[in-house]
Amino acid sequence: MRVADLDGRTVAEALTLLGARDAPTHRAAAARQLREILEGHRTVRDLLEAAPDAGRDAFVALATEGPARVSDVADRGWSGRGNLPFPLDWLQRRALVAPDANGRVHAVDEARRAYLAPTLDLQAAAEPDSESEPDPAPEPAPEEAGVAPGGATDTAPPSEAIVHPARSVVVAAPETIDRLCSDDEPGLEAISDTVAIGDADAEAVRAALRRAGVRLLGEEAVVVDAHAPALPTAPERAVGPKQVRSLLDRAVEQRRQVWLRYHTSSRGGATTERVVDPWSLAEDLLVGWCHLRRDERTFAVGRIGEAVLLADEIASTCD
Repeated sequence: MRVADLDGRTVAEALTLLGARDAPTHRAAAARQLREILEGHRTVRDLLEAAPDAGRDAFVALATEGPARVSDVADRGWSGRGNLPFPLDWLQRRALVAPDANGRVHAVDEARRAYLAPTLDLQAAAEPDSESEPDPAPEPAPEEAGVAPGGATDTAPPSEAIVHPARSVVVAAPETIDRLCSDDEPGLEAISDTVAIGDADAEAVRAALRRAGVRLLGEEAVVVDAHAPALPTAPERAVGPKQVRSLLDRAVEQRRQVWLRYHTSSRGGATTERVVDPWSLAEDLLVGWCHLRRDERTFAVGRIGEAVLLADEIASTCD
């Protein structure tokens, strides 16, 4: 679903809500302006910051997991006419999502790509003490590149990562690094100053980095487990059932606490925030000690709007 597929009324309303001045009256020109706005730096992320929590979670799920039925995203049905139900209506009016003829809702392609694109909107580090930076080191030979071919043992690691000297450090999602390593993408220029972690073959990563002109320093290479966090003691956030389920699996295995934004089934689906000691996860039900209720509780994965894997170890155990 692209901006070009939206009707003229939706495009015009989105331009108004996005603050466009002197929006074109011609539909094609208006769609072109809307596409440029959505693809602009941080436009979509800034919109999501202002979105209702449930709307932000819905967009992230649609952008990362693909289209879904309206009832699966909004917990209510839709007649197929008019605006989508809350919270999708907020996103629809700003051209972030749109329904198709079969009643499935999509993240609009331009908005989805802008959200998934890696960004480096971080503060630069302090200037070095010396007045001039040292000359760059010579390009290492391919076998000395930053992705180590093996490791300390004879067994090849499940995945590998590059560390490149940078003013900032960004952890790229696996789908991002894999996409940037594909033949039809421009390369890794956008995330050359990052820690890039993904499922791509090590040689594919090396080749993509060489095409992007990134210097690979062998002594700064690291090897990480594909199923372990990039920073074992750092909090990690997950939104959407698939990502939440994966994060909870690791929390149970590593005996680490999780923070949950949970939509309760009682009190009209009120949203609560709580810290939980996860004990087990089976059939999309998390069992653990709820610090908010000071008792054992069971949580449905489908009702978890957001989960954060905390650095703290669990403080209680199942009897």
